[in-house]
Amino acid sequence: MNNKLLKEGFILIAFGVFQVILFLLQFNPILALVGFPLYVVAVKENFVKRMAISYAISVLILMIIGKSPINFLFLLITFILPICVFLLLQISKTTVMDFATLTAGFLLYQVLVIKAIKVLYKKDEVAQVLSLLKGMFESYFRVIGDDNLSDRLVEFFKLMMPGFVIVEAIVFALFGYYIAKFVANKVGIQKEFLPFSKLFMPKEVTVGVVVFFILSLFPTTVGAFYVVVSNMIIILLLLLFIQSLSLIYAVIEEKINSQFIRGWLFTVLIIFGMQFLILMIFIGFLDLILDFKKRKPKRVEL
Repeated sequence: MNNKLLKEGFILIAFGVFQVILFLLQFNPILALVGFPLYVVAVKENFVKRMAISYAISVLILMIIGKSPINFLFLLITFILPICVFLLLQISKTTVMDFATLTAGFLLYQVLVIKAIKVLYKKDEVAQVLSLLKGMFESYFRVIGDDNLSDRLVEFFKLMMPGFVIVEAIVFALFGYYIAKFVANKVGIQKEFLPFSKLFMPKEVTVGVVVFFILSLFPTTVGAFYVVVSNMIIILLLLLFIQSLSLIYAVIEEKINSQFIRGWLFTVLIIFGMQFLILMIFIGFLDLILDFKKRKPKRVEL
């Protein structure tokens, strides 16, 4: 009994302290991914009770270090991802819902974080990124004598920002899913996870790629239609890249038994795949149509 109480107390304190660290480090999403093992353990049982007590611990720590009450409200942002992990492990019954839950969670997390950092730290992260890009472009285009082109490129990236944010949310959701899978299996949480080698995008992705590519040929001016089409193309290209990674990993898994070597090769694959992005996207598109490894499920799965 004492060991159980000690273990419970450790989980509550560790979770509360981690949420404070995440908050103080400006909600870093990579740090949030590091916390996924703790999230999985926290949702194993008594989730609502654990979240409430951990939040109280976090608030107490912020009070001790002299933070104002408005910080307590923004602290709630750090609990979005644990709630998503709870929905993933305890509520979600399909792979589509699993990925939709995590993607929506990371997207909401990022949007609220941008707002929180603006209020708490007086920093506009989007403006900072655009300013950095402008500086890079200006130094390059000044050499070729076209200063205006850098401004136009920055405006273009500003319009594409929603697509980039969604792409980032999808990438974090993918990593979060497989981190949760690993930890859940270790701590004995019963949940059926989809292996990465079996990951197959819905057929709607193929249709979407074709439709939005055709639509991209029509806009002649930068308007709402152009922005929507361009953002959708960015998202669909990422999905095709993931599709190609899944296909190649399926081949690696089939040929190599060692999990360590498979993991090492897959890391190398991602690095080199980024260098040959167009080729990887093309492979992903062909795989969606031809299903080279016959991985396509009878029912649509993400």
